[in-house]
Amino acid sequence: MMATFVTLFVMGMLLQGVIAVLDSILDLAGVGGMLKGLPLVGANLSLIWAYLFVVITDASVSGYGIDTEILSMGDFGSDVALAIIILAFGPIKDAAVSALGKGVGR
Repeated sequence: MMATFVTLFVMGMLLQGVIAVLDSILDLAGVGGMLKGLPLVGANLSLIWAYLFVVITDASVSGYGIDTEILSMGDFGSDVALAIIILAFGPIKDAAVSALGKGVGR
């Protein structure tokens, strides 16, 4: 169980780095604002990046006995669910690192 959390923490950290690089490249190319301005895409851009991250890296947590398939959509549903989980672990990771920092600082 702990290995699953650590894996998701690391994947969340990697995804944050990938999103930062992609945003800077898109802003440099001048299309970042345009993408964020699109009604459906702009609001879900981080989920789109997370989904592409999962698909390109072929990431999964199935080795840990967890099934991430949603809505009986097969591989697509599993990839979307893992992307949502990774995005959800971003704030959890930040809170855990902050708590550890406060505990070590005492």
